[in-house]
Amino acid sequence: MKKTLLILATALLTCCGSGGKEDTTPDTPAPEITLSTQSVTLSEEGETVSITVKVNTSFAISVDQGADWLTVSAGSVFKGESVLNVTAKENTSGASRRATVLFSCNTPGSDKKASIQVSQAALVPQISFSPSSVSFPEEGGTVEVEMTANTTWEIKTDGAYWYSVNRTSAAKGTATLKITAINNFSDKERNGSITFTSAGNTAELAVKQDPGTPIEDGAYVPEGYTLVWHDEFEGKDIDTDLWKFENWPARYVNNELQRYVPNDARTAFLTEGILNIRAMKADGGVISARMNTTGSWKYGYFEARLKLPKGKGTWPAYWMMPNDQSLGWPACGEIDIMEEVGVEPNITSSSIHTKAYNHVKNTQKTANRYIPGAEDEFHIYSLEWTEDEIRTYVDGELLLTFRNDKTGNNDTWPFNKTFYITLNLAWGGDWGGYAGVDENALPTIFQIDYVRVYQK
Repeated sequence: MKKTLLILATALLTCCGSGGKEDTTPDTPAPEITLSTQSVTLSEEGETVSITVKVNTSFAISVDQGADWLTVSAGSVFKGESVLNVTAKENTSGASRRATVLFSCNTPGSDKKASIQVSQAALVPQISFSPSSVSFPEEGGTVEVEMTANTTWEIKTDGAYWYSVNRTSAAKGTATLKITAINNFSDKERNGSITFTSAGNTAELAVKQDPGTPIEDGAYVPEGYTLVWHDEFEGKDIDTDLWKFENWPARYVNNELQRYVPNDARTAFLTEGILNIRAMKADGGVISARMNTTGSWKYGYFEARLKLPKGKGTWPAYWMMPNDQSLGWPACGEIDIMEEVGVEPNITSSSIHTKAYNHVKNTQKTANRYIPGAEDEFHIYSLEWTEDEIRTYVDGELLLTFRNDKTGNNDTWPFNKTFYITLNLAWGGDWGGYAGVDENALPTIFQIDYVRVYQK
């Protein structure tokens, strides 16, 4: 009996000893996160702030949806200590803004979270100028203005032709704006304004120029020449003893889109001593005027004071053709004193066409120049034509020279006969419409103050 009890006790002890062995597996700690701050205020000009993050497991990081002005340097943090950079852009929204940086535990089943509240005040754009306004003498020149800004500003002029600026924006910090004005040939003071815009805020810089000295009548006439013909357009109606009109359908020459109508008050009329040639929509198309002098001349100095029309598609011209065109064009010769196409505003050109030199062959003799304000004010365009050479000028400055080669060859020098003057405003065509036309530019007007002819 004792032996049986001993065996049973031993068996029980063996069983209990095996089932009661101590469990040494460590418990999983609860997720923890410690932030060096729970709120951040960032500069309105934008900045980066560093935050220390301590975690005992991994946490995902996110920013409020739509808060694209705020970024963080990582998408997650892992066990240990990390540095997280929080960066805000410059706040030019006009209002203060807030966002939340959220930390979410990646451990399954855990809803442990933490957050940092981020705020940023609105930036008030500021800019200052030195000098605070700009004044030019009548001869123009360049003035430098120092700009100091706390953010980016856009720069726009008022569109005045007589001055220009060298940049379209000013960045944060200090920069130089160069303003350049051309000579003032009028007796009136000029005033302009440069506008600076940033986040709905505006600032203005005033620009002015002293009155100038108008060009004296006949100032550019070469010595030895005498006035033999002129039209100052001071009457009530166009003098048909001096001018005759073309009557041509659209596309009759150069694929021009307008129809030339004869002596029509809609397209050619006088106002306060100015001849106005107008291109306009009418009769299901575009109408304009092409006028020729009834007189013609061989050699001389020819001068006109012109203000050019505005608009993509315009093609004003002041030019000369011979009475004798029996050889056909271009063998008969052509002298273009002034041409401009509105798609290239204020760039005026002079050209010579002969059988040897013409635009069909791309051999024409041409010169062009940018004339600031050619579409905003009157300029003087002139031709001096002698038996030796042809020279064109703008405001007394030489533009084109074409010399007689003295070979007696009509192909190179057909300019030994009488020519008449033409004034016209074309719409579109091979050159005027090479880049298309802008119908919103119509109606548009080519203005002529006078036309004068001098001879020795």
